[in-house]
Amino acid sequence: MTVRRGLWTRTAALAAGTMLALGAAGCGAADDGDTDTDAPDTSASDTDDGGADEGTADDGAADDSSDDGGADDSSDDGGADDSSDDGGATDDSSDASADDYGPDTDLRTDAPPVAAADAVQTAQQEVGDGILHAVELDYDEDDAAWQWDVKILAGSTDHKVIIDAVSGDVVADESEETDDQEQAVDLEDPMTYDDALEKATAEVDGELRGWKLEYDDGMIQYQFDLTSGADEQEVTVDAETGDVTVD
Repeated sequence: MTVRRGLWTRTAALAAGTMLALGAAGCGAADDGDTDTDAPDTSASDTDDGGADEGTADDGAADDSSDDGGADDSSDDGGADDSSDDGGATDDSSDASADDYGPDTDLRTDAPPVAAADAVQTAQQEVGDGILHAVELDYDEDDAAWQWDVKILAGSTDHKVIIDAVSGDVVADESEETDDQEQAVDLEDPMTYDDALEKATAEVDGELRGWKLEYDDGMIQYQFDLTSGADEQEVTVDAETGDVTVD
């Protein structure tokens, strides 16, 4: 009985030792598993950092593109600046030709590009200071062109500066000595061209073939050559009183 109990005791001790050994081996395997798990975590972290660096590089590319911004390039080549260099009114005038304005041109609807005020300014630059006493737009048959005749009295010299109504060029400066006394005329005062033409066409509604503003017979007057059918009539408007007469 005593011998069997001793054998059983040794058997139980061996069994317990074996269990302890197996348990220790299991713990070692678990530790190895933890170590293996940590390694992928480390590589994943490295990968994430690499991705972040690449993202930063992408941001850099975005910064480069903003430096080369398309908006800046378009502002350098700005269409508005080009158009302003080519200015539209100047182009229209430069493209105009004397051939576009024949003797039958109706000045009410298709006047040459050089305005009366521009013609006066050109004449004054040509002559200098003086008394502006006549401005006329008429078709010259010899030159086959519409021309401005601007008359300026400078001292005792009366100038008639002839200006091409299409190009604005000075065609001639004809002058003569005189002892006449002239009174200055003004395109705006006491009556404008538009107001005078409205009064004239209320009497004769026709095509305008020429006109002038001058000081004559002691009054400042507009004269309009208006054609109605086959008839051409001269309509005079007193710039001070507004009276209209038809010849």
